[in-house]
Amino acid sequence: MTATQIRTCHKWFALITAIQLLIWLGTGTYMVLMDIEFIRGKPLVDKASTAIFQVDAPAYSFTDFIKAHPDATDISLYANQGTLYYRANIAGKLQRFSSETGEVLPLLDKQQALEAAQRVYTGQAKFIGSTFIEQNAPSEIPARVLPVWQLTLDDAMHSTLYISAVTGQVVSARHDYWRLFDVMWMLHIMDYETRENVHNPLLTLMTSLALLTALFGIALAYISFRNQNREEAV
Repeated sequence: MTATQIRTCHKWFALITAIQLLIWLGTGTYMVLMDIEFIRGKPLVDKASTAIFQVDAPAYSFTDFIKAHPDATDISLYANQGTLYYRANIAGKLQRFSSETGEVLPLLDKQQALEAAQRVYTGQAKFIGSTFIEQNAPSEIPARVLPVWQLTLDDAMHSTLYISAVTGQVVSARHDYWRLFDVMWMLHIMDYETRENVHNPLLTLMTSLALLTALFGIALAYISFRNQNREEAV
């Protein structure tokens, strides 16, 4: 390619990518400056219980559970307030079971979810709203954690705790800084639907154009220095 052709390509590619380059710069700066643990809402909750419980081995063994539910997946045994429970996915549905009898347990009601949230919440704000969500998860949580209780707090960040209606555990803690971070992430990876796909065609196209812009710029700089040296030699 001639210098004129390189200069023309560089100009048009720069015009096409300029806005997105500024967006990458701005969103990248925000995401780097913010503490990721704060963004994830970890200061809002203390999942590590300070209480000490004496927990006995389950009367209903793993062997008994697997025999009763041969198609179950992701089976685990967990403790909540000194009581052991089984948790498993059966036919794509997360369920909780008694470790004493093996029977399936009902979902948490509003009061139980609120009590679970209050045990781990570290702030001083009051819970001012609760919504049971079984379908159509809001964009700030993945659908796989459903069903959940959405508990909103009366604080400056409009914080929200999501409590699993199955296990009573915190599955997500969201606030306005996280929501802004999510928008920044969407703009950064150019996935305006799921906000998860970093291999989408639009991002691939823009990064390729940005790379070509940089390469053409390097080529123009080389040509400029080479011409300058020739002029000095003459």
